[in-house]
Amino acid sequence: MALYNPFARRQEISSANILAYRILTISSWIVSVIPSFYYLHHIPGHVDSTKPHPHDPDNIHNPPHIHHPRQNTLFGQSYAHPTPFTISHVFVAIYWISLFLGQIGYVWHLFVSNDVWVKAACAVGPHFILFNLLHFLHITLWTRGQFVLGEIVLIINFLQLTALYFRHSLPRTADSQILSLSKVKSIHLPAVAMPLVWTYFALFWNGAVMVRCHDALVCRILANVAVWGIVPFAGTFVFGYGDWSVGFATAFLTAGLGVGQFFMRIFALQWIFAFTIMGLVFLATLPVAYPGARSAAVGERAPLLHEEA
Repeated sequence: MALYNPFARRQEISSANILAYRILTISSWIVSVIPSFYYLHHIPGHVDSTKPHPHDPDNIHNPPHIHHPRQNTLFGQSYAHPTPFTISHVFVAIYWISLFLGQIGYVWHLFVSNDVWVKAACAVGPHFILFNLLHFLHITLWTRGQFVLGEIVLIINFLQLTALYFRHSLPRTADSQILSLSKVKSIHLPAVAMPLVWTYFALFWNGAVMVRCHDALVCRILANVAVWGIVPFAGTFVFGYGDWSVGFATAFLTAGLGVGQFFMRIFALQWIFAFTIMGLVFLATLPVAYPGARSAAVGERAPLLHEEA
């Protein structure tokens, strides 16, 4: 008997599968949300914050005379390990609250009576569930200082989200079904675009902590070069697929990177580069989001817009 592949693309979805997606998407959302808020204020039970951090044995970043009340919490780890890719916590909080709320809208599509909407939501269901489970695993590892394992989890998550993006991204044709802008916002944005963009930034942030990229000059120079990778990343989706949602999400997190780096180290290039990149991505995304500003011949081809009933 052949093994069931939850990621396979299907023309028909049974009522049993829809019920399973409803249960598993809600469960995975809860598994993702509750620990995210819990670890904002709580240190993992087996971590003793009075001892030196395993990646900071000399207590360089947490000396006795400096008190970090949220050491080994989600943001506590960020305070303990400042890097050239640390994003402003305010921007991170806004981004994730928006993502969690948007995911509620996505799950709602599994309960509507419109078969087109249900099938569009089911098409990304397995990836949505996997993203939430891997997010839970990553924050569990992050708060415990297991950055190498955390990076592996992020790589897996990035690959599966990339696969989701391109599997459900089809060229626009004259007779293809184009779903409404509201569907782009309520399905594509919280289930594909925002998770993909976040995972891309998290790879650099977690990776910089993993290699202890704090104040070393060579590391900061490499970071000044690596940050420009944001431009081709966003450009691939904005120009290649007309996806304004990835463009705006990238611009927002890049702005957060600029703010975080500015308050961390004023006399540095990283925040200048970040704001420059943010401006470039934002300006490049505007004509895509508002097609009237460019040639009408160029159509939006964002993923999930061509799922047929």
